Amino acid sequence: MVKKLTLQNEDGFTLIEVLMALAIFSSFLLSVYVTISHNVSSSILMKEDLNLHNLAQMKMDEVLLDKKEFTNATENDVKTGSIEIEGLENYKFEIKITPTKFPDLTQILGQSEDEQNTGDPVQKILFKKLKTNIEEIIWQVQVTVTNTDNDYSYELKSWINKSNPKIDTNCLLYTSDAA
Repeated sequence: MVKKLTLQNEDGFTLIEVLMALAIFSSFLLSVYVTISHNVSSSILMKEDLNLHNLAQMKMDEVLLDKKEFTNATENDVKTGSIEIEGLENYKFEIKITPTKFPDLTQILGQSEDEQNTGDPVQKILFKKLKTNIEEIIWQVQVTVTNTDNDYSYELKSWINKSNPKIDTNCLLYTSDAA
């Protein structure tokens, strides 16, 4: 017959059991704490990102609705200032309007400088006029909003059509000396 070993006092937990339970419970609490703190910091960053995006969009809308006339003489003008909304005075903005830089035909076609001199001259002339007209019509607006408290910034870019472009519509490629 097998004898059963019994402890004399079976009413409580041993010290090892209590320590193991505390270790398991503390690791659970630590993981909950880390998760909550990460969620709180992510929420704070998301709120800041949304504020910066909304302010940048507001300034972009102001530029698009302003219908300001811009020329090559004004391309280096940068408008800066502070947001004048109660509670948001620590946000600064910068607005740049620059002309579009369109690549050369050789860059678009992937040609080297040696291949540049070969090719269809009509295509080169038409592309040059197209490039000039696009650079005259389409300009880029860049709005940057920065929180001066923590130096977070948000940049928003868009294209704007010039309201009074001087477009070269003369596509006469060859002149005749017969006249």
